[in-house]
Amino acid sequence: MNTPDPKAPISSFATARRKFLRLAGLLAVPPSLLLSACSTRSATTATAASANIPPAGSWLQGGTRAITAAARAIDPFAAGLGTSCTLTCEATIGPCHTTSPERTDVSDGWDGIPMRLLLRVVDTGCKPVPDAIVEIWHTNHTGGYSGRIEAMCNNDQADLDKQFFRGYQRTDADGVVRFDSCFPGWYRGRVNHVHFRIMTGAYDADDRAAATLVSQLVFTDALNAAIFGNEPLYRELGLPDTLLSNDNVMGGESDHTPYLFDVQQVEGVMIASKTVTVRTGSDQATCSVKDGAHGGPGGPGGFGGPPPGLPPDGRRGPPPGRL
Repeated sequence: MNTPDPKAPISSFATARRKFLRLAGLLAVPPSLLLSACSTRSATTATAASANIPPAGSWLQGGTRAITAAARAIDPFAAGLGTSCTLTCEATIGPCHTTSPERTDVSDGWDGIPMRLLLRVVDTGCKPVPDAIVEIWHTNHTGGYSGRIEAMCNNDQADLDKQFFRGYQRTDADGVVRFDSCFPGWYRGRVNHVHFRIMTGAYDADDRAAATLVSQLVFTDALNAAIFGNEPLYRELGLPDTLLSNDNVMGGESDHTPYLFDVQQVEGVMIASKTVTVRTGSDQATCSVKDGAHGGPGGPGGFGGPPPGLPPDGRRGPPPGRL
């Protein structure tokens, strides 16, 4: 495995791509709204400064190799469950999914804020679901995915044959899986997020494979503003252009709590955890995340059409024919 240089800058391809998207976004915004957009960005920063989040510079860097023994020892589910478990709603699988290997460390050596990601799977009766497959996938700190997927998902041609930040495990007797990862980057039209899929039986990489639940988890606007505004690597991207309230996939939700990671910091390591609830039986009703007004569900640009400012083909990167 070729380990990426932890201090390597974002590739010229990704830099040019991001400049293109920012310019496209500005050209698509009427001048009368530019002041409003600036005000929103300032408000986001102010919110981050006043929120109960770790101070700037307190997060470790160095990727998963920086995860400490104390961070690994944390059990965010120690308090147990109540007697009421609300069903977690479905969200689109998106265009950036592909085969995941079975493993705990999904980073493939990438740098970033070390993140211990723990998910607990229970049914609507609040009983743990053991031996279920939990698959996750998300971007690296540049906001790009790995794998041979839709061209709009990759930031760099070199990432086509990689599998970074993809993996699956089976839940233990308590319904819990634990992954070693890094805090993800963002891309235009989406808050940074982690996709997950829960299956029973054998792992099936097909997007259309039978799944108990396919959904996404996100982070607060305040945490995102603090990290992308201050932390090395992440501040190269600048502050996210999207908030939870206007996210392409979750912008229609009035309450994002069911999809927000519970986050804590332990010795500079991020502990991101969540209990997700699946149906007790196949005859039980499902629910779906209410998507935003700019493109509907999907990956970058969404299946409902590209957000304002993107080229007509909906791609995040250069014109068709280039990755």
